[in-house]
Amino acid sequence: MENMSSKIEIQPKGSYFQIDENGFLINPASVEKLQEKWKPLIEDIIEAYKTVYGEKLQNVYIRGSVAKGEAVDGVSDIDTFCFVDLSNEEIKERNAARGKLRRDIEAKYNFVEEVEMGARPLSAIPESSIILNQALCVYGEPLPVPQLKVGKEMAINSYSLNSRFKWLENFLTKDESDEEIKKDCVWLMKGLLRIGFEITMERSQKYTRDLYLCYETFAEYYPDKEPEMREALELALNPISDRQEIKRIMDNLGQWLLSEIPYHFEVKE
Repeated sequence: MENMSSKIEIQPKGSYFQIDENGFLINPASVEKLQEKWKPLIEDIIEAYKTVYGEKLQNVYIRGSVAKGEAVDGVSDIDTFCFVDLSNEEIKERNAARGKLRRDIEAKYNFVEEVEMGARPLSAIPESSIILNQALCVYGEPLPVPQLKVGKEMAINSYSLNSRFKWLENFLTKDESDEEIKKDCVWLMKGLLRIGFEITMERSQKYTRDLYLCYETFAEYYPDKEPEMREALELALNPISDRQEIKRIMDNLGQWLLSEIPYHFEVKE
């Protein structure tokens, strides 16, 4: 990937969601904002979903910087998901096929940092309001989406921090290449940044998923922790393959966040 070979400088990029006159979040994703360079990539992803799920595929969504027209070559990933008329077990049976096609697409488009593809059963639609409020339907019929306001219900990362620590135990010993470890590093650091932002949401009355703004807003409320969160931002952009260094950050900043979250949310195991 392009960002693995050269250092990416931290830049103040991103945007907060706009809020309407009634206090509801406005979805920033739209087809009009899609950048021309990324459209063939989106089409290939749709075709990959069709190949894997066939007539069971209901619709395909994208979200994040690509859906907002703010993608940056060599930095941005493309976050996609679909809904399928299959059970979770049937979806798992097709994960390997989906993974192969995803890797083929990543190899074809070297300007994308990573291609994320996921499938959800139709039964998951009622619990997908948050993700649908920030996504663009690029295949199939768009689903009706309840309106949301900034608040605790928007905190989807904070509830997963415990599971990330459990995952970290296996990460320290499993057999992976340096590039695979770097991808794990990006995933963990993005989680810390977004969790750090989530614990400020009710006070800031802002919402974003953009990494720099997550860092900036967190630093405003927790200036003493700013250096640690900036380090997480640095490693989200320029990941490392040193497992012990990644563990150190999780043990320090991650554990602090874990202790801070209960003051803001009721965390489930």
